[in-house]
Amino acid sequence: MSQSTIAEIGKVLRYPKIVKYHRWSEKQVQAFIDDLAHVAIVTLGELSLAVITEDPSDDRYLECAVEGKAAYLVSGDNHLLKIGSYEGIPIITPRVFLEVLQRQLMPSADAA
Repeated sequence: MSQSTIAEIGKVLRYPKIVKYHRWSEKQVQAFIDDLAHVAIVTLGELSLAVITEDPSDDRYLECAVEGKAAYLVSGDNHLLKIGSYEGIPIITPRVFLEVLQRQLMPSADAA
């Protein structure tokens, strides 16, 4: 993650339409953001890209993935998902990422 992606997540978690789903207080939102920043591998945030013209703020996620040499960029954002991959980094949904993890953690019996 980068400081800008952490800030973006905090901003989104405070949107009224999102608050109605998680129902966290401001203190809970801030605690989540603080915990996230603590456990994340934080990139320097020095790379600047201009790829997603429909929503330039989504470029921060591409920047972070490239700068951090991510194996995957996991997102539900349609602007990112329609790219498919960037600089060799697959852009996949959380559901697909969970399937990838499951295959890695529990190889099929055929592989034995």
